[in-house]
Order: sequence, then C-alpha cells, then structure tokens
Amino acid sequence: MKKITISIFILCALSLFISCGDEKKSPAKKANETNSTKAKENKVETITSVVLYDGTPFYSENADGKMVYADEAPLGETIRIYVKNNSIEQKEAIRLLSSGKEETFNFVHVAYFDKDYWTRDIFITNDAALTAGCITAQALTYSSPDGSSATSKKIEAGTLVAVNESSKTRDTDLDIEFVEITYYSGAAFGKRIYVKSNLVSTNSADIVALQTIAKMKSNENLNPDVKTQLMDSLNSLPVSSYVADIISDL
Repeated sequence: MKKITISIFILCALSLFISCGDEKKSPAKKANETNSTKAKENKVETITSVVLYDGTPFYSENADGKMVYADEAPLGETIRIYVKNNSIEQKEAIRLLSSGKEETFNFVHVAYFDKDYWTRDIFITNDAALTAGCITAQALTYSSPDGSSATSKKIEAGTLVAVNESSKTRDTDLDIEFVEITYYSGAAFGKRIYVKSNLVSTNSADIVALQTIAKMKSNENLNPDVKTQLMDSLNSLPVSSYVADIISDL
C-alpha cells in the first residue's frame, strides 16, 4: 500500500515539471485518456508483470483501431496482463505518432491503476513468477546457475530488473547462490540471465526509492518544496542499507 501511495504522490508532484516527448504531444492523448475505461470486472483473469523500460508507453485504441499514446509507467513498476484462454492477450496493431508516422508492432493488453491499456511486448515481462528487484552492486551475469557460465556482461548497481525468487539455485562446488533475473534487451518480454543472489534486493521500498530518485535526478527544474516533500518520503521508507546510502548522498 505504501508503494502505491508514494508512487501516486511522485507522479502528481513531478508531472508539472517533466518534459514531454513526441508521443506525449499527440493531440489524441487527451481524448484517449478520457476514453480509457476502467479495467472491467469481468476481465478478472490476469497475471502480474514488471515494467522493464523506464517511461514505458501505454496506448489506447482510437476509432480506427490504431494505438495512440495515453500514459506511461516507470521502470520497475508492477502492472497486470490480461489472459484469454490461458494465453496472454496480445495482437499486432499500428502505432500512430503525433507526427503522423505509423508503425506496426505487437501489443499486449494490460491494466495499470485500474485502467485498460496496450503496450509493446518488449517493455514488460510475461511471467507471473517475476517480481521487481534492484541490483545492489555491480553484478557479473551468468548464462546458467553455474559459476563456470560467466558472461562478459555486467549489470550496474541501482539497475531495476525483474527477479524470479523461486529460481534460486546454489552452485555447491563454489558455494554460490544464483537467482534468475530479467532485464530490458529490446527482445519480447526481456532477456533472462543469472546473477549472484546476494547482489539483488526485492524490497519494495527500495524499488519506490530508486524510482523516485531517478525522477528527481532527471528533472533539473524540480520545485524546491516538492523536492523537500519527496526527500521526507524517501527518508521514511524502510529501505536497505544500499539505498539508504544513495538517499543520504542526494
């Protein structure tokens, strides 16, 4: 509950100060926000999903069945995906930009704060076992839960990812526990890989704090009073020592 409350506050506090991109300027946005209906009660079959890309755009269908920008969600946010006949509800559709440019992509039907949207499959996860998490120190990645499968890729501290906590596996030879994570790669539903489990936090307060800090750092014109309120909120969160150190350095 605290995560949702603070997330709403963050969005309200920062919305007046964050610049808009090409899709946000779409003249269809206002109309489609109005037309965006609440997630219908009869569509109860959903699974959880984690947003893998910061500023993931959500779309509504216009009268022509084309996708127009309606809202967005931050990296690490938890949303829901609709399921029909035991399969994720998805379809190919045309994305319409304010410039008039049209492109066809695969879209997934999602719910966010009780509203129905569509978003591209590259921006979210499709596994209900995944939860939001963050990397607490630079992490070398592994192709399997085996110390001999190290890759050249490293994930930086503070990166928000999706975590499959049920995947924890110990390499008994090296006495190292691994956990599977999913991160944005440009491929549908992200890329799965392993890291050492002691380098991952799934504390929801850490996720909210890192989302807030990212918004604050990206906004050079943040109102001082708003910043003070956000700092008060950050300092009240039960974050890990890793995130507490980041907050103290702000």
